[in-house]
Amino acid sequence: MARARGGRQSNGSAASDGPDSRPSTSAAVLTDGTSANGNGAAVQAPPVAGSSKDTFSYHAVELAPTDALPYFDRDLELQPGLRSRVDALIAEEQSSMTPIDPSTSTRLPPAYELFSSRPDLRAELERVASGQPSTHTLDTSRYTLPSPAAGESAPLADWQAAVDSAHAQLGHMDVRLKNIELLKRYGSNAWRLSNFQQEQEIRLLTEQLEAIREETNEVNRLRQKEQLDVGSKLATLEKRWTELISRGLQLEVANITTQQEVDLLQSKKRKLEAQLSSLE
Repeated sequence: MARARGGRQSNGSAASDGPDSRPSTSAAVLTDGTSANGNGAAVQAPPVAGSSKDTFSYHAVELAPTDALPYFDRDLELQPGLRSRVDALIAEEQSSMTPIDPSTSTRLPPAYELFSSRPDLRAELERVASGQPSTHTLDTSRYTLPSPAAGESAPLADWQAAVDSAHAQLGHMDVRLKNIELLKRYGSNAWRLSNFQQEQEIRLLTEQLEAIREETNEVNRLRQKEQLDVGSKLATLEKRWTELISRGLQLEVANITTQQEVDLLQSKKRKLEAQLSSLE
């Protein structure tokens, strides 16, 4: 135990040195291969953001052909009762369809079984899903320095185990003190570097999001323009078709009327011819 106290005093003197006031431009690498961040925890240092530009770029939009004109066709809104009839037809068709069994259907991919090669992880996943409490608890006995329960009369093996535990905790405290000292010297710079990298990532993601939104708006604008243009042409052609149908009906009525007049004149002609033949 005297060895443990001596080691603690030597570590305390090493940690009592004041933090280095010289600025540092690189993240501090701790004794266990990690770097320190500003919240006092030792974590892996993120990679430094390079100068390479993002490869995402805006490209021209080409619309796929479609037979629907949602920006022009507003029959569901203008004609009362049409939506209910459409919904009824859809429900009727769905009722006649055979339901798909995910376990036997060939349309769907096979079910993915989680942790098929790790039964321990599968059991833990099932435990969490069922809401059962965990049977594993944190062992805090290794963070204490208990002396043998039998006191001075304890066997040598118990005292040796207590000394080994003290040595292990002394080494752990030594590493913690060194990490804290390095954190005081280089932690602020590492935190600034991490913040800078995250800000750059946020900027790149924001630019990509804006580009995707602009592309989406461009697609919607093109669709609306094309559908309105096509809708106007369809309306003009429909009006022209209606006029031609109306003109055709008028011609048909005129033909029927003319044919009736011709038949009437033919009948009168035959009557007159019959009268002339009787007079002769």
